Amino acid sequence: MDPMISRRAVALAGIAALMPHRALAQSVAPRQTFRYAQSPGAPANLQSLDLYPGPRGAPLLVFIHGGGWRIGDKQNGAAGQEKAAFFNAQGFSYASLNYRLSPNVQHPAHVEDVAAALAWLHDNADAQRFDRDRIFVMGHSAGAHLAALVAVDPRRLGAHGKPLTLIKGVIPLDGAGYDVTRQAPATIARGGFLGQMYAGAFGSDPAGWRDASPALLVERGRGIAPFLIVHASRRDAISQSRQLAQALRDAGGEARLFEARGYTHADVNRRIGREGEQVTDEIMKSLRSWLG
Repeated sequence: MDPMISRRAVALAGIAALMPHRALAQSVAPRQTFRYAQSPGAPANLQSLDLYPGPRGAPLLVFIHGGGWRIGDKQNGAAGQEKAAFFNAQGFSYASLNYRLSPNVQHPAHVEDVAAALAWLHDNADAQRFDRDRIFVMGHSAGAHLAALVAVDPRRLGAHGKPLTLIKGVIPLDGAGYDVTRQAPATIARGGFLGQMYAGAFGSDPAGWRDASPALLVERGRGIAPFLIVHASRRDAISQSRQLAQALRDAGGEARLFEARGYTHADVNRRIGREGEQVTDEIMKSLRSWLG
């Protein structure tokens, strides 16, 4: 989440995420909801996922919603059935997941939930009739940060006996928190809505900020999946996306950057699946190349 985004912009992005995609005419598979974890005191909905099945044996695309680690839901228009309709039509099963939200929890609770959801999906692939060997992860904004983090830090999936190689490709959409040590200090010091957002999600301990920074946790030899890192023309999103891409490349990984010129922070997510959209074309190009 970019500190240059105002509280009003965050709210508007959330409202936009709830709006339906009129250009998406595809039908969507019936939604199935599953609880993937049961942490004490956590509402069931916040540790649940929605699955929209594709054809038998289809690859699976998992989506992680944004909202500054404190708002958002798996059934929002830009996370739920509209995206499911598009990706189902492309031959994918599609899952959208919730996770515990700040300030009720702090890092690493969010990424622990994402890892638990991925482990549950991997364990239940046969029953849900998708291919456990072709699981891809995409997230927007705070969800982009979580997608990157779960894909580079082996501790999170490792807690469930799963390797990083469970993930076959990663698509972070317009994140700006890949190095929390760069974003948190000044943002928290300024206070206000964004300061509260970062403090609520990551606390005030620099060690915790580093632990939450995927750009600082990349290491060679971990089997990290290829990345398509999409960003709008926002200063911090550009800078942090480039930093993450360089860290992945320096470790021998694959990272492709795509700047969505003319897109807003919300557009990068909500316009996926609409006809003629550059971001959609880039996403499908990467997914198809990773499928081989």
